[in-house]
Amino acid sequence: MTGQVRTAPACARILKGRKPLRTRTLSIAALCFVFPVAVALGQETPPASAIPAATESQANCTGFITTHVPTDVTVVDGANNDLEEAYRQFGIDDSIYLHRHNGNFSVGEEYLIVRPATMPFRTTRYEGEQWAIHKLGEPYEDVGRAKVTVVTPKGAVAQVSFACGPINRGDIALPYQPRTIPGYTPTTLDRFPLPNDKIHATIKAAQNNFDSLAAGDIVYIDVGVKQGAQVGQRYRVVYVPAAAALGHHTLLGYPTMPRETVGEIVVLSAQEKSAAAIIVDCTRDISVGYGVELE
Repeated sequence: MTGQVRTAPACARILKGRKPLRTRTLSIAALCFVFPVAVALGQETPPASAIPAATESQANCTGFITTHVPTDVTVVDGANNDLEEAYRQFGIDDSIYLHRHNGNFSVGEEYLIVRPATMPFRTTRYEGEQWAIHKLGEPYEDVGRAKVTVVTPKGAVAQVSFACGPINRGDIALPYQPRTIPGYTPTTLDRFPLPNDKIHATIKAAQNNFDSLAAGDIVYIDVGVKQGAQVGQRYRVVYVPAAAALGHHTLLGYPTMPRETVGEIVVLSAQEKSAAAIIVDCTRDISVGYGVELE
């Protein structure tokens, strides 16, 4: 696969208009609405309630960038592969065979199935992108989850209980750790805030290597646990014009411009040097390379 480009990210909010009332019902409707409106004018708008920042599938299929992944447990094959196909793929409810280089399996153990991700390197979105990603570690994609059902002298049989995509031979199995889905309270974006003294970072890569990003997309930022990144943190996404980034006037003599808030992200998982986050709001397209800062 090559990098994918979408032409119409779902950033715009569509307001649906109401049909006008018929003339003969207008007076009745007016009487019905006068009292509720009068009461509403004396009341404050209730605060927005928190909603999940991501669905279960989004939270468990983010992928991650990390400096080390143990490879002592791998998927070697699965049931119903009589032809012993090298590229046989497995999905939900299939039984896969796990092999461990050292140690034993136990019935009931759950494993997260992952594999090295190559998509972020298919298309360069900004100068030095590949080196920037390597500095954070190696990218991995979440593939699925499986639970050990049978232990044999030759290895373990595990049933696939969740899948982000097809599971292949050679995929890596890691001890499963549940991911918490943080809450998110929608608010009105502050379009032109001044910089603060909190955590600043950059969107270094995007899941599926998308060029134009919108609400629901997964991004990877260059701050991790060591820099204070935590699950549930909200970061504003800012666009800084090139002239403003340089800190001086352009060659044409135009003055520098203020930065603009174009979206908001919520951290879903954090590694040593990086974090995976979901875009929860945006005013327009977001691109890899944009800056973010903790709110």
